[in-house]
Amino acid sequence: MVETKKEKLDNVLSSFLQVGQIKACAIVSKEGLLISSRTPPDVDARIFSALCSTILGAAEAASTQMKTGSVSEVSLKTEKGNIVLIPAGSKAILTTLTETEAQIGLILYEMEEKAKEVEQILHGT
Repeated sequence: MVETKKEKLDNVLSSFLQVGQIKACAIVSKEGLLISSRTPPDVDARIFSALCSTILGAAEAASTQMKTGSVSEVSLKTEKGNIVLIPAGSKAILTTLTETEAQIGLILYEMEEKAKEVEQILHGT
């Protein structure tokens, strides 16, 4: 049986969670629509998606205004964890909410790999 795009994207997120130290993760359209997510009950995935899209959009606007090139990642450190966003091709964003003491370097490496997979799935390459 052939996997659907949705199933493939769900599998990407499930394997990403195996890295550990991740509370939530999602694939979001650049417009802020939820594509796929793995979130605990206390996180509204649709709101998380919309906010992450807004954050990346603001970072891209700032980057354009300051002529610093394209945005490769956005990272927010908060009291109770980190929010990390990276583009997954031209149409999607891979987002994650990590534990406070998460190894961000390892998570970013894994996110970059997973973002490539997401891009391939969404663009059919």
